[in-house]
Amino acid sequence: MNRKYLQTLIALAVLAGLWGIFTYYGKKKPAASSKAGSPASQQILPVKEGQIVAFTVTAAGGEAVTCTREGKTWQITAPMELAADSSAIDTFLSSLTGATPSETVSEQAGDLKEFGLDPPETAIEVKTNAKPQEFTLRLGSSTPTNSGIYAQVAGQPHVFTLASYLKDSLEKKLFDFRNKKVITLATDNIRRLDVASKQGSYQLVKNADGIWDLVLPPPVRANHFTVQGLVDELGSASMQSIVSESKTDLARYGFSNPTLTLHLTTDGGSQTLVLGKKDGSSYYAMNTEVGPVFTLGPDFLTQFQKQPSDLRSKDLFTFSTYEAKQVTVKGPKGQRVFVQHKDGKWEQTEPASMEVKSDKMQTLLQDLRDLSAQSFPKKNPTHLAEYGLNQPLYTVGIQYGDDNKTQTVEISKVGENVYARRSTDLVPSELPKDAITNLQKDLDALK
Repeated sequence: MNRKYLQTLIALAVLAGLWGIFTYYGKKKPAASSKAGSPASQQILPVKEGQIVAFTVTAAGGEAVTCTREGKTWQITAPMELAADSSAIDTFLSSLTGATPSETVSEQAGDLKEFGLDPPETAIEVKTNAKPQEFTLRLGSSTPTNSGIYAQVAGQPHVFTLASYLKDSLEKKLFDFRNKKVITLATDNIRRLDVASKQGSYQLVKNADGIWDLVLPPPVRANHFTVQGLVDELGSASMQSIVSESKTDLARYGFSNPTLTLHLTTDGGSQTLVLGKKDGSSYYAMNTEVGPVFTLGPDFLTQFQKQPSDLRSKDLFTFSTYEAKQVTVKGPKGQRVFVQHKDGKWEQTEPASMEVKSDKMQTLLQDLRDLSAQSFPKKNPTHLAEYGLNQPLYTVGIQYGDDNKTQTVEISKVGENVYARRSTDLVPSELPKDAITNLQKDLDALK
């Protein structure tokens, strides 16, 4: 065969092969972006979120999940009736109503299996009180470059692509829509926490003034920020997974020998949260007033494994220095009273009237505010005489705020140890050994 003729045949074969490849991938690759006004620039579901009254999400080979709007709230109605996570549904609907095609692949789709649309990987059926009243979006496979997903609206022939991030936003299952809150009580209404773990137990009670006390006994002031952190943790805690929809065979989850038991009490009811044995890095858990057995992460347990000393308030004073209006100090050298005037200047009014420098007064206030327990005596803590607090060496009163609240702290010294308590505390705390020296130094500077 003529060599020139043979080369021509080879070239034609190569061109034919390339043409076949380009033709195949031309079907899989999105066409050029549509112009404004075409489907690529329009919302695929032209209704507002508030006009959607129900929707069903069905994953290939999975169960259909239906959510129905009941008044202003959402409820899961299939495959079972469950409380819904309104925030998760709002996010889902926002993604759905805001979705627009990226590019049109084919105006007249041929074999939909090429795009993962026959059957679809996920089907989303929507009912609205607007037009269209019914709408179904089919989601297929990812594009070859994973930059998008193929999609088609039922009743429309063309196939288009959606942005790849919509895959996670729209392909949802039952767990994604259900209410995953660990407790159903309003955290603001919690008045008592009883916590027991293998490392110990403690009780926290909100007193009549709305302040948290740690019950040792006797009750002592709890650290506001630490307790609030626990309450916030309860309010935000979320189930990691659902193990069982019903509480059966509870021993298998370790609930007969719990890792943590947390009893919550409000004026209107109570709930008990129990952590059982480990499930990998997480823990099996249940709530007496919530249906399923679920899992919680190890961080939840760590938050509540506290020692009483971790929960006690170490601050003797809790006023803000800028709110202070009057300071009264009774000590070995007599009583001194300092008053702040409306112009912000400070004056000593007892034992003799004299103006005091604001910066030195600020130093005294800040040092008083910084008084903090370094430890808590364990031996006979209610026997105040053992700690010299039946006859304190110093008594410091602070009047502060628009409603003229008062906090009073008593300070004593026994041997080399310095003890103190707020006048409302039933037990003492131990201060650094230089606390009295520093207080007298601040007072001597106010001359």
